[in-house]
Amino acid sequence: MTRPEPSSEPSKATAQEPRWRKVRRPGTTRRRLFAAAGGLILAGGAAYAYARFIEPTWIDVAEVDLPVPNLPDAWDGARVGLVADLHHGRRVPINYLRHGIERLASLGPDLVAVAGDFVTDQGPSWADAAADLFAGLAPPLGVFACLGNHDYGVTHWVRNAQAGPVADALPARGVRLLRNEAVRLERDGAALWIVGLEDLWSGRCQPAETLAPVPAGEANLTLCHNPDAADSLADAGAGAILSGHTHGGQVQVPLFGPPILPVHNRDRYEGLHAVGGAHLYISRGLGWLLKIRFACRPEITILSLRRADGRGAGGPATRG
Repeated sequence: MTRPEPSSEPSKATAQEPRWRKVRRPGTTRRRLFAAAGGLILAGGAAYAYARFIEPTWIDVAEVDLPVPNLPDAWDGARVGLVADLHHGRRVPINYLRHGIERLASLGPDLVAVAGDFVTDQGPSWADAAADLFAGLAPPLGVFACLGNHDYGVTHWVRNAQAGPVADALPARGVRLLRNEAVRLERDGAALWIVGLEDLWSGRCQPAETLAPVPAGEANLTLCHNPDAADSLADAGAGAILSGHTHGGQVQVPLFGPPILPVHNRDRYEGLHAVGGAHLYISRGLGWLLKIRFACRPEITILSLRRADGRGAGGPATRG
């Protein structure tokens, strides 16, 4: 008897064995896309709400050690309250600014310095309201200020711009407004010069002429609204320079920094920098032009003056 040859075709049982595979339903991909898009919209809306309604008025108190070349021992540790860029006008309410100045006063500075741009809108009412913010301040060594470009009503460099009404309103409230001037202060018989420049964009900024009265070897604290003037100021003998103007960019993109800055030197938009033989501190400011801030909170600053180790040397800033 011969055995039947094995069939080359699969058996019926084998042919009917199920083959498991993943079946993608037509709506699955669309649902995922809609979910992802919805998540992005929600995240974007939350970021906008934060940048528009929370951060612009969430004031940061920065505490910084400021090295000052040739600083006498009597001035070591003196506390300077710094504020800049109030921009009072239709977009920046006076109650918010009043809260910021009152908070600065509560920190007990020995001296208050204001680095310009008191107003955005011109007119006596805006100027008087901005100046009134400082009428009640009584730090032991006084309140000193310089003007910013908006205090002249200019948004770019011009020649011989005329200051607006805030220039008259500030001295009437006890603020010592320095317009290319230098003032000598004493503490325990030791000198510190407070220097104030007209704004760089006004076409009236005169670093060499303004710093000429400061004797060589004596410390100075120099106010100049626009940090682009820092190199000329350092060449003229400025020791520690206080500026604003940049607002820190108002919006800082993580890993990239601010996309928009109103300065030529884009490496200097906030904080402490060495510039030649001087030290420059740039405030992020208290107000705004457009009410939006992201990763760049408004700032009031307490600067503790420290003796630098030789001209231009000093330790890093500490923020609080």
